[in-house]
Amino acid sequence: MKKLLYIALNELSLLCKDRMTVFWIVVLPLGMTLIAGLVFGAFGGESEAAAIDLPVVNEDGGEMATVVLDVLSQTGSLNVETAYDEKAARQLVTDGKRAGALVIPPGFSAAVTSGQPTALALIVAPDGQTAPLLEGMVRGVTSGLSSLQTTVQVTVREVQRATGSADMDYEGIAGRAAAAALESLEAPPIGTQVTVVGQAQDFDVSAQLVPGYAVMFAMFSILAAAGTILEEKERGTFKRLLVSPLPRWSLLGGKLLAQFVIGVVQIGLMFIFGALVFGMDLGGSFLGLLLITLATCWATTSLGILLVAVIRSRKQIHPITTLIILGSSAIGGAWFPLFLMPKAVQQLARLTLVSWAMEGYNRLMLLGGNLADVWLDVGVLVLYGAICFAVGLRLFKFKEA
Repeated sequence: MKKLLYIALNELSLLCKDRMTVFWIVVLPLGMTLIAGLVFGAFGGESEAAAIDLPVVNEDGGEMATVVLDVLSQTGSLNVETAYDEKAARQLVTDGKRAGALVIPPGFSAAVTSGQPTALALIVAPDGQTAPLLEGMVRGVTSGLSSLQTTVQVTVREVQRATGSADMDYEGIAGRAAAAALESLEAPPIGTQVTVVGQAQDFDVSAQLVPGYAVMFAMFSILAAAGTILEEKERGTFKRLLVSPLPRWSLLGGKLLAQFVIGVVQIGLMFIFGALVFGMDLGGSFLGLLLITLATCWATTSLGILLVAVIRSRKQIHPITTLIILGSSAIGGAWFPLFLMPKAVQQLARLTLVSWAMEGYNRLMLLGGNLADVWLDVGVLVLYGAICFAVGLRLFKFKEA
C-alpha cells in the first residue's frame, strides 16, 4: 500500500511541476463554465425575458383600434412601436429586424361596431420562431373583439324584434352596446380561478450547468491522464518500471489513484467556483455530494483503464476518448437537463456514467433531495467502475509494455 501511495504522489508531483498542464486543468474548465454561465444567465437574480418589438400601424384611428393598442401594450412580452407606416414596418420584417408587424386597416372600428367582417393584418417572416407567439396574441385580441361584435349584433337585432320599428337610433344603440361590451371585456364577469398546489421551486441554471461541466472536464482530465500510460508504454518507460521490485498492481494502482485524485480536486474546485461566483445552492447533503463525486471519479478512472487496455496506440486514444466524452455528455444531461430529451435518448443515456452522475447531482441540488435519494446513483456508478476496472485489468497487457 505504501508503494502504491508513493507512486500516486510521484505522479501528482510530476503533474504539479508541469505548470501549463495545471493551468489548463484548472483555468479552462472554470473559464468555459463562466462563459456558459453568462450565456445562460446563471448569475444571481431573476432574468427577464426580452420583450418582442412589434410595429403596429394604426390606419384606422378609431375607438376599436385604440382598444387593440391598449391590449397589446399591456402584454408584458411585447413592446408596441407605433412610429412606422405600413411600408417601413413591412421592410423591417423583410430585413429580419423585427419578428412581425401588425396593421390595423382603415374602417376597422366602424366594421366592428356595425357587425361587418374585418381583419387585423399580421405580417411575419417565413419560418420565424416567434411567429406562432405573435399569431396567438393577435388571435386573442380578435377573439375578444369578435365577442364584442356578436354582442352588438344580438343587441340591435333584439331591439328591432321587440319594437318592430326601423326609425330608432340603432347606431346609438350599437355604440352603447359596444361600450358596455368593452367594459365587460376589461373586467369580465366570468373568470378562471387558479389554485397552485405545492411550493414552486425556481430552476437554478448554475446547479445544472456547473455539475455538468465539472463531470465533463473531469472526464477529459482523467482520461487524458490515462493516456499517459500508453505514452509510457510506447516510450519504454513502463517496461523499465516493471523491472523494479514493485508489484504490478501497485504500479498501475498508483497511477490510477493519481488520476482519481485529479478528478476529485477538479470537481471540488468547480463546485467552489459555482458557489462563489454564481451563488449556486449546493443542496442540503454535503455527504451526498461527496459520495456522488467520489463514485463518478472512480467510474471515470476505471473507464480510463479499460480504454487503455483496449486501445493500442496513443494516436487512437485522443479521438476515441473525445468522442466518448462529448457523446456521453450530450445525451447524459451534462449540457441540458435529461428530461428535456426524447424518451429514446433518455433510455440510451442510462448506458453512460454521466447520466447517473447528473441524476445524483440534480436530486441533491435541484430537487432538494438528501443522501437517501442518491444511493441508487452512487451504487450504479460504483458498479460501473467495478466492471470497467475488472475488465480493463483483465485485458491490460503488462508483457507488451
